[in-house]
Amino acid sequence: MNIETVNALFNNGTFSEMYRSGFITDKIFTYREIYLWVNIQINTRGVTKNKAVLEAEVKFGKDERTIWRALNSFSGTDTALSPNEPIK
Repeated sequence: MNIETVNALFNNGTFSEMYRSGFITDKIFTYREIYLWVNIQINTRGVTKNKAVLEAEVKFGKDERTIWRALNSFSGTDTALSPNEPIK
């Protein structure tokens, strides 16, 4: 799913309503937060994606695979991101 679509659904309250109705879990909110945080670290601090992922593990208390899964969820492509591929 594309992050712009996710942000639009988040901002207009669609995800909150779907969560309250039981259609989705809170994972979408966590994954979105992880994706946005990692992207900010890369763009503002200039850290590598790998370093941002390792820092996200500590910040969010999730394992590395979960961080990568969050990044891949919003990559907007059908293929998984690699550590050397930029976040779009």
